[in-house]
Amino acid sequence: MSFTVVQVDPSPDLEPYAWERARLAEAGGTLRVAGCTDAAQVVPALADADVAWLSWSPPIDRTILQGLARCRLVIRWGIGYDQIDAQAATELGIAVANSPTYGTEDVAELAIGHLFAVMRRMPWAHAAMTAGGWVVPEEPTVHRITGRTLGLLGVGRIGSAVARRAIGLGMRVMGTDIARSDAELRAIGVEPVGHAELAAASDAISVHVPYSAANHHLVDAAFIARMRPGAVLVNTSRGKVIDQAALVAALREGRLGGAGIDVYEVEPPASDDPIRSAPNVSLTCHHAGFTQEAIVDLRAEMVRTTIDFITTGWSDAIVNPEVRGRLRPPAR
Repeated sequence: MSFTVVQVDPSPDLEPYAWERARLAEAGGTLRVAGCTDAAQVVPALADADVAWLSWSPPIDRTILQGLARCRLVIRWGIGYDQIDAQAATELGIAVANSPTYGTEDVAELAIGHLFAVMRRMPWAHAAMTAGGWVVPEEPTVHRITGRTLGLLGVGRIGSAVARRAIGLGMRVMGTDIARSDAELRAIGVEPVGHAELAAASDAISVHVPYSAANHHLVDAAFIARMRPGAVLVNTSRGKVIDQAALVAALREGRLGGAGIDVYEVEPPASDDPIRSAPNVSLTCHHAGFTQEAIVDLRAEMVRTTIDFITTGWSDAIVNPEVRGRLRPPAR
């Protein structure tokens, strides 16, 4: 069976896709890089595509999906798939998949790294040293990690990986996840709690939920107000899960002890974005999942999902399983 995969947008970090081309060819597939930079280019570029791969943009919205006569599967290079209108895809009989295991350990490592950076004041010590100074942080601003309480908003693959590390560091871990039962959380050493208790009882909170309309500003001004004075907030999930303006206000008012942030409401944030100048922040540029090892895993997962779908008609990586009964048939 022959099939065509089209990489929608340019992604220099992934090119030239030599490994992917070879693996797809073994299964009868070809890969073409369309390099679309705006939405108007997508439908013509995908005219012969059985499967579309998307790195970041343009967003695959209903209008684009309605124009795809042949495509049966759209896969996002990564965990988040909010760039794709999954509901519209379902209605049109198109499957949507992500790369669910990509970067699990890597994102968890960076989340813990931000926790250490903020609670042990490492970025500020480094800045003072490189500027020629010698500034010992004030004692009340520095905290031992062991014995502290970490709250997890989301305890899926990545949240669970963070929990394992935190428990190994001697932390008490509590969490909330709408997709997991209390028994499942307790089985991995996480104390199940509600959002209000999580906010009030945690010394640090790490966010690991996908972005959706329901999760927009899940961490809002009211949630932040319930957090312990001096608590730390870490976000390695999606920027729009947090009300960034409310976070900056809490940092400037000294109500929070600090924040470790890898993702932002607008990416990249403007050079004068208030988050850049907020006090007590450890900032990275949406690279929690970017390690050499993670990219190797990601390439393999994209190819595996594509070939599974083409050969069996399905994949465990599909995020809109309700499409199964209405999936459009293969083009002939």
